[in-house]
Amino acid sequence: MRMIAHQSQRERPAALPFEPYFGRIADPMRLNEEMEAWLERDNDQLALHGNCSIGRAVLNTIVLDSPKVSRLHSIIHLEDNGAFWLIDLGSSNGTFLNRRRIHEPVRLRDQDEINIGGTTFVFHQPRSKPSGELKANALLTLQEVENIDCWLLVADIKNFTPLSRSMISGELANLVNAWLGSCKSIIEQHQGTVNKYLGDGILAYWRDDSDATQDIISAVNALKASQTGDGPPFRFVVHFGTVAIGGVPSTREETLMGSEVNLVFRLEKVLSTLGESCGISEPARLKLGDTIHCRLLGEYELKGFERKCALFAI
Repeated sequence: MRMIAHQSQRERPAALPFEPYFGRIADPMRLNEEMEAWLERDNDQLALHGNCSIGRAVLNTIVLDSPKVSRLHSIIHLEDNGAFWLIDLGSSNGTFLNRRRIHEPVRLRDQDEINIGGTTFVFHQPRSKPSGELKANALLTLQEVENIDCWLLVADIKNFTPLSRSMISGELANLVNAWLGSCKSIIEQHQGTVNKYLGDGILAYWRDDSDATQDIISAVNALKASQTGDGPPFRFVVHFGTVAIGGVPSTREETLMGSEVNLVFRLEKVLSTLGESCGISEPARLKLGDTIHCRLLGEYELKGFERKCALFAI
């Protein structure tokens, strides 16, 4: 198996939105003095200066030349607080953390083992808070599971499978990275939170406070404007309902649960079959009132729901 890491800013593809950079340390003994975090494989230490993509395509930050690795396999995402998160991007053979396949973003801890297509990396971040301190802080900020009213948004790249097959190696990594970065930026600029990365999609939410309605309208308008840009064609659907939420907000380890979460994903699938780009549920439409123009697409039977659900185009 061949592993390639981009080693300088000049070699780094400019199109990657997260501005990842992996550098090989000339003197591994100085690693602890110079770097906050790094990946280790055999005798190689690869410094983590930011986000990076991992996959078979040549424009990934780390290229793993193996048929077991997807062209765009996973991303290591650096948050502003210095925490690194491992995100699988819907890969065929999965991303494994400490021998368990991950299905949602997971925060990396010092000495964690990452396995992708048979290649194992050890994550190092010795200057991060000790596990005991992390647990203590978690207990201070851990919130009980509570039911809250919130806005839910699911965005998804259209026709992702045929699109990925039609693109040359490397272009897919740039495409998905750029799109994920753009959607994340729009959502967070309008006070939303990205809860999950879904490979070629995103689940986001807004708590229903006094400014949430205007934030949703602004986010919808920004996403619609983004649909006419140079990025991949995508769709999104907005829903409003009561969900169960719990976790540690300070580390963004919150989990959304309940039938309303299932509903927004079901509506996104319906939107896909209709070929529409922007959808909104009836509860969300009623909540927004006349502030947004909608047209009825129809009422649909959804798996797991007794009553038909109305869906509107924005």
